Amino acid sequence: MDEPLKDEMHFEASNRQYIVLGAVSALLVVLLTAVREVDDVATYDVNVWLTVFFAIVTLIAASAALFKRSWLKLDREGFSSSEFKALGHIPWRDVSDFKLYRQRVGRVPGTHQVAFKLTARDRQVAGRLSGLMTAGTIRITEHYRLKGSRLVEILNAFRDRALSEKGAAS
Repeated sequence: MDEPLKDEMHFEASNRQYIVLGAVSALLVVLLTAVREVDDVATYDVNVWLTVFFAIVTLIAASAALFKRSWLKLDREGFSSSEFKALGHIPWRDVSDFKLYRQRVGRVPGTHQVAFKLTARDRQVAGRLSGLMTAGTIRITEHYRLKGSRLVEILNAFRDRALSEKGAAS
């Protein structure tokens, strides 16, 4: 990292997904309006299904916008996240290096997520985990308005500093 590392950093997720859901809702409203002009049985069925999809998308968007604000807090001792509330504050000594995990299916472009493993035995309990876990690897699903590679860089810098301070204190 080029700039000096702060003692504490706080990140919040972007609202990009809410904008996409709002755009889908707007598209469904336009389709509903267009379908209402035609008066036959097949169009009535399409109208009903468009109304159902509109209601579902609108409910998901509204509940996500009102109730879910993902955050990530880093400090000298460790980190905590709204994605891992069940794990509480995770010390830097209890996690492996952070890496960028790329997931794709066939030729379809995939997602990039930050991944790490819990190294402390008492924290390796999948039942307490509220995040996304695959084969012991925990993935941070939000990007917090940063590129994945930048988030990996910041997390590893915090971890490296904490481990070097612990080694110097020993």
